Amino acid sequence: MTTSRLALDGDPRLLQLSDDVYVFGTYPYSGLIVTDEGCIAIDGPMSVNICAPWKEFIDSKGPLRYQVYCEHHSDHTISAPYLEPEVLISSETTRGVMDTDEMAREALRTWGEYRDVDPAIVENYTMAYPTLTYRGRLNLELGGKRFVIFEAPGHTMGSTVVHAVDDRVAFIADLGMTPAIQSGDPVAWLTTLALLETLDVDWYVQGHMDPMRRDDLHTWRTMLLATLDKVRERAGAGLSAKDIIAESPIFDIPAILASHSFVGRGDMPAGLLEAAGDILQVVGAERMVESVHRHPTDSPSASLGPVSTQE
Repeated sequence: MTTSRLALDGDPRLLQLSDDVYVFGTYPYSGLIVTDEGCIAIDGPMSVNICAPWKEFIDSKGPLRYQVYCEHHSDHTISAPYLEPEVLISSETTRGVMDTDEMAREALRTWGEYRDVDPAIVENYTMAYPTLTYRGRLNLELGGKRFVIFEAPGHTMGSTVVHAVDDRVAFIADLGMTPAIQSGDPVAWLTTLALLETLDVDWYVQGHMDPMRRDDLHTWRTMLLATLDKVRERAGAGLSAKDIIAESPIFDIPAILASHSFVGRGDMPAGLLEAAGDILQVVGAERMVESVHRHPTDSPSASLGPVSTQE
């Protein structure tokens, strides 16, 4: 007699936060909430080969009714063609700046390359675009569970948070300890983090490290504010963004990565850290220099906006 092995059974990357909430600690971290009427997935793996067992796991829990893309960066917007949600959701801002097919292929050929993926799959890859977009906030209910999906600018200007109200979990993607701000605004990020600290949750699931608690979120907000202060001081002395990082990086990326557990570290694409070095440091410094040269009230902040409801 043989028994079939369940998808991800015994895989240390599969984290279970509660009876109905799972996190797949790969690149990026991917979430799943199970309800009596199907599942909601948050983001998904960048590698098609890593998507396969995650899809098998999701299918074992129920139909994938919704998938939410939390931002437009390529690592967060690759998986939907493989996970096949009934409805794909993003903010309107995210939808407006998502990759073209060729941009996604280029990411998969370069910094996001997985050498075990058939190159033919990459060359034939086509994007899946959201079939439901929202502005401000979107309220969902599925299987008797409540979800508040809302815009949370910072790491990107279209970043989305998925608050699983009844499961007491917030999926915050790269608004957590992600030392990169090439597409966002630091003041908006600080405002968003303060909002996130007020949520009545037990866990914050971030995009590139293990789930965090409120104290971790506060630590990151303090670190981000200190970085902004450092850039303000250097910009005030007349230094350009390139001059600023020539003195020292604005983010100590190795220290940040070492400060928090990351079960999916081995799933990071080989070229990622090289691509995320000086280029992202310079662009991040540019974003911060821009922000310190204007009044904080000129920066977009976390928006709750008009409320949309999807039954």
